[in-house]
Amino acid sequence: MPENQALLVNLFDKAALLRNKIDSYSERSTASIRECVDKAMDLWIDYKPKHVDRNVRAVDSGWNYRLYTGFYVYALKAAAVDRFMNIYYPNAEVGILASDPYGEGLLPELVLKYMAEGYEHDIALRVADSCDLVLVDGSLIARLEDVTRRDSPRLRREYFANTNPLKDAKNIAFISKYSHDKSLLGGVLGDIFYINMVSNEVGYIKPFTVSRNGWVFSIFYAKLSNHANAIHIEVPAVIDEGFVHLFMDMLCETAVQGYPYTLMVAHKVASLPDSLMEMLCKAAGLTGFQTAREVLEV
Repeated sequence: MPENQALLVNLFDKAALLRNKIDSYSERSTASIRECVDKAMDLWIDYKPKHVDRNVRAVDSGWNYRLYTGFYVYALKAAAVDRFMNIYYPNAEVGILASDPYGEGLLPELVLKYMAEGYEHDIALRVADSCDLVLVDGSLIARLEDVTRRDSPRLRREYFANTNPLKDAKNIAFISKYSHDKSLLGGVLGDIFYINMVSNEVGYIKPFTVSRNGWVFSIFYAKLSNHANAIHIEVPAVIDEGFVHLFMDMLCETAVQGYPYTLMVAHKVASLPDSLMEMLCKAAGLTGFQTAREVLEV
C-alpha cells in the first residue's frame, strides 16, 4: 500500500525533527535550560540519611475491564500494604456497566480511574491513623484539577466525599516519578527534568506551598538513591524541612533506584492484568458472550 508507506515516512520524518528539539532540551548551553538548571542548583541540598525504622505503608489500586456487546465488565482492587506485603483495608469489586453512570460520556478508563482514586483516598485516610507515613502513587493536585473540570454534580460529590478528609493530613504523601509540575522553576518542561540535571547524589529541595482548589499543598523534590531520578512529593498540609529529613530517613535505605520500596510492593499487590480479568469473566459466566476484541479481529 503506497499510501500507508508514505504515511509511515511522514511519521518518521516528524520523529527526526522532534529528536532535534529533544536534543536541545538536554544541552545546558541553551539559555532557558541553563537558567532553570542554575535555579535548581541553588535550591538543591545534599543530604546524608540517618536510617530510622518507622511504620510506612503504601496505597495503590488496579483495575481492568472487558468490553462486550452493549455493556462492559470491570474489576477493581485497592489496598494498603507494608514492605512485608501485609495487606490492610483491602477492597475488591467486580461489576457490570452499560454506560457512564455520571452522564459525562466518560470512557470506561475514566470511570474506573475515578472509582479507584476514591478507594485509594479512603484507604489512605484510614491507614494513616495507625502508621507514621502513608505513600500514594500519583499527584493529588492533578486529580483534583481533573475532577473539578467535570460537570457532573454526582461525580464531584462522590469523589470529594472520599477526598476532602485528606485536607491537612501531614503523614500522607503523594509520589510522582513523572511529574510535569512547573510551579517551582517555571521552565518549558516540568521542574523534575531540570532537577535531575543538578546532582547524582541523595538530596532534596525544601518544601514550598501552593494553593489549589481551596487546598494548601506542600511540595518538595527528593532523590532517595545516588544516581537515581528525583521524585515529586505532595503533602496536603503545611510541612517543614524536618518532615523532609524524616521522610528520607524512613525511605532511603530500602529505596530501589530512587523509588520507595513499599510503593513497589503496593503496585504488585494491586496489579490486575488481562490474564486475571479473563479468569474473572469466565467465573462470571461470560464465556459465550462476544467481546469487542473478537469483533475487531480481522
